[in-house]
Amino acid sequence: MVQCRDEKFHVTILNEGSSPGPISLAENEYKCLFCKKTGEYPALVAHVQTHERSVVKHGGYKMYKCHLGCIDSGHYHCCYCRQSIIRKNLFINHVQKCASTKVHIPSTEPSRECLETCALKPTNFPSSHSISTVSATCDPIPKPLTTPGLPRALTSPPVASTSGSSIISAPCMVDHSASETSSLTDSKTAVLHPTIVMPSDIQNIVSANPTECISTSNKKIPKCRPKRTMCCFCNKILNKKNIKTHIQRRHSSSFHHPSTCTDRTNGLSAVGGTVTGPVAMESTIRDVFRHCIRFPVPISASVVTEELVDTATDKRCITVLARWSQCDLERGMKLHFSQRWTLLCKHDTIEHVLPSGPSSHIEKELLSCQSPSGTLQAVIREEAERQYLEVWGQNGLEKSLDLIALNKHGKVYEDAQFACLAWSPCEKKLLYVAEKKRVEPSAQSSFASASEDGGLVLLEEQDKNVYIEDWGEGLVGKSCPVLCVADLLKAAVIVYAGIPPNISPGQALWGPNGRGVVFVGQWNEPFRLGLKFCSNRRSALFYLNMKGNCECLSSDSMSVSSPRMSPDSCWIVYLQGQVFGPHHQCLSMMLYDMKNRSTSVLVDVVRRAEKGQFAGIYESLPSQCWSADSERIFFSSASENNKAVFSVNRTTGRVTQVCGLDVLRLDDFGSVQLLTIQKDLMVMSCSSPNQPPCLRVGFLSTVDQAEDLQLCNLGGAEVYEEFYWQPMLITPPSQEENHQFSGLNFGAILLKPYSPQERRKTPLVVNIHGGPHSHFAADWNATAAALSKLGFAVLMVNYRGSTGFGQDSIESLLGNVGSQDVKDVQRAVLCALHNETTLDPDRVAVMGGSHGGFLACHLIGQYPDFYRACAARNPVINAATLLGTSDIVDWRYSSVGLQYAFDQLPTSQSLTSMLEKSPIIHAAQIRAPVLLMLGGRDRRVSPHQGLELYRALKSRNTPVRLLWYSDEGHSLSKVNTQSDCFLNIALWFKEHLN
Repeated sequence: MVQCRDEKFHVTILNEGSSPGPISLAENEYKCLFCKKTGEYPALVAHVQTHERSVVKHGGYKMYKCHLGCIDSGHYHCCYCRQSIIRKNLFINHVQKCASTKVHIPSTEPSRECLETCALKPTNFPSSHSISTVSATCDPIPKPLTTPGLPRALTSPPVASTSGSSIISAPCMVDHSASETSSLTDSKTAVLHPTIVMPSDIQNIVSANPTECISTSNKKIPKCRPKRTMCCFCNKILNKKNIKTHIQRRHSSSFHHPSTCTDRTNGLSAVGGTVTGPVAMESTIRDVFRHCIRFPVPISASVVTEELVDTATDKRCITVLARWSQCDLERGMKLHFSQRWTLLCKHDTIEHVLPSGPSSHIEKELLSCQSPSGTLQAVIREEAERQYLEVWGQNGLEKSLDLIALNKHGKVYEDAQFACLAWSPCEKKLLYVAEKKRVEPSAQSSFASASEDGGLVLLEEQDKNVYIEDWGEGLVGKSCPVLCVADLLKAAVIVYAGIPPNISPGQALWGPNGRGVVFVGQWNEPFRLGLKFCSNRRSALFYLNMKGNCECLSSDSMSVSSPRMSPDSCWIVYLQGQVFGPHHQCLSMMLYDMKNRSTSVLVDVVRRAEKGQFAGIYESLPSQCWSADSERIFFSSASENNKAVFSVNRTTGRVTQVCGLDVLRLDDFGSVQLLTIQKDLMVMSCSSPNQPPCLRVGFLSTVDQAEDLQLCNLGGAEVYEEFYWQPMLITPPSQEENHQFSGLNFGAILLKPYSPQERRKTPLVVNIHGGPHSHFAADWNATAAALSKLGFAVLMVNYRGSTGFGQDSIESLLGNVGSQDVKDVQRAVLCALHNETTLDPDRVAVMGGSHGGFLACHLIGQYPDFYRACAARNPVINAATLLGTSDIVDWRYSSVGLQYAFDQLPTSQSLTSMLEKSPIIHAAQIRAPVLLMLGGRDRRVSPHQGLELYRALKSRNTPVRLLWYSDEGHSLSKVNTQSDCFLNIALWFKEHLN
């Protein structure tokens, strides 16, 4: 049952057995009754079914959740009173109480908007996955995006009626002339009001209460009620003009708060650098962000067991285990849990997926790994500053080693750059990486010595204050990793010797038959540079046998990562890139033949790709990426604005797209991430900007034939959020071309509410990724989704230099930071504003972190009259002063087009070039209010960068606010920090874009 005052319908009451359908908007456009989404009929029918999940059944009827903007979020309307309630459980209790005391009289009063427009021309929204291509010219405003033609829709079916029901057409309340009436009945322009389906026992009630009309200018106009809204403190429905007085009288003690806050009707007022007012908007923002960040994200998956059920029919029972991460704002922490599914399979077809049952909370796990047989689970767990290696079997805990008590090494590594946990083929040993043990000298001993296995280092008394290097941002305290093997039979740990001292091992795996170890060795001399987010560090692939002999298997002048052994132990694939230059790049896939001891290039670097084609490899390989026959390797990679799954044939080197936008009916998703492939069973995480991640699983039975992959849904949030998204491809005009790399495109993703609130144009927030060699994929982004639900449009820009567009695009940015990337972002904004007329060009804000903050500050300095507000997280403000404080000093040279070497010293020319490309030189032109968010322990971009801009703006009386998170690093990744940052960003934009 939906009861909403809206220009397209008045009231819809459905019997329990019936369901709503879309209403006709034009001959090829339909509109959802519940959230105003428009589209073609088949898509809208499927969309309407998603509303069934929130239905409340009462008295033989269905009550659907309303998303029509009556209040800021989805809500239920009580059919007995005027109250609107957001939470489902509260609404159920309310209706049950209200039903016992009141008589149901459905409202048929139209809103004021209904008087203004009885017929609406069809909207022209493209489908959410269509791509628009722009060829921008040298005109100030770029040409419009081209929208592919929409196919003709099916004939609109009538709203289904049920037995015992009468169908009454909702009357038009405006007396039109004959010509107007004729135009309204034209199927190409008229909006068909939905029919009201109601039981016969209440038909007389509605018929006996016709809408009262008053005469104005010889026209019949319905009498409309004033606009009403809900108090955010007590949920009481009041006239909108009275809401402020109500809050001041009833809730005055609730809104004296030092942080920024607002009232829904009167906006914000800034006083002395702080914002005062009711906390209504603050509460709404917190609720919206809590909703968007609560969706779990899959972080790994594995095929645990496989059992043959019926030999004759080849029926098998396969168990799939997935691990998820979920943010808990109440506790301010990330939780991890696991889920298991049982798949009943016949040959290579999944016939049934049995329910998973409740999830299991995973507490304090650092690493976990399933044994090859699937009967054992190894876990490294940390509790009370102690670390334990546990082995779990069918009878519970079978083995537990206190790693601290064994005193063989320091803390175990759990990061993505070094960490590993691998079972030996015999399942009697476990391989992992830990910090080398350092023992402070005792009072009786001040001499230095080492253990037999080289795992212990005793420091002399005079050396206790010697500086120890680490691997930079995100790897603080990690300096000298060592390879460790836990012997489960002996309950002992061995630290491998034989690795050269200038090499730091990591990403290790067992060699054939467990007779040696293959690992990635990072050069740590002459000093360590930051490693996180950097695929350009000198490293090589090594093999260490049981006798301590270490051999290099790859080139020692490149950067390598992600070694993966084939199931037959005959081949190793790994990724390789250049040293220095862009700190993230397009990588080549190398193939090492264990038998012939030879290396070949399997997938080369992609310089640039045709539209929709494979654009290169930009991320690490899944831990399990080989097909069962050792013939194909599977991986995920960015491709323009999306992420897809690809396979490469080991023999031919042919790359094939397996899962993406145009394959296997996955066009509802913008991103497909491969988690694992084992026994030819693929487990993938699928999402889009308005759909949180869910799991899909399927067998790949035929070589290089993606059409044979039949996917089944395992789990995840089946939610479709109420906003629209569209990817864009943009070609820069001739005056913005990089003539060394001409003809390059770049991308963007636009998120936009379905309809602006109160018929106003929608404010635009421009979101810029950091890196700069990073990527906005069309996947779930909690920050962008929350901003969209709060009424903002969000434009996420993949400027030239982003990954997913080929190596030429990445290299085109070297020496052009602060100019090419700034122009790309501005061009994308102009394209969006020109082609989406519902966006407000007078209310544009910009936000970004790291290099994204660098660009945000550039934009408000270079275009001071264009942007109304800015929010920057750990921004680069002055590259010259950052030179001596960043853990990736090499990027400071590469970004301005200079070649880096370890012995490089700054010159006046290089410092001048860095300064000229920095946003600090535009600080005097900045007029937009700036919100800065800084991490006190940031090793990548010193927080003093933000302080430099803060002081420059304060001295010029430019509005600026600085948030300092003393325990945070570069990513500002703690849950409480994310929540606080989003709250302040949203309030900052609400204040200055109001």
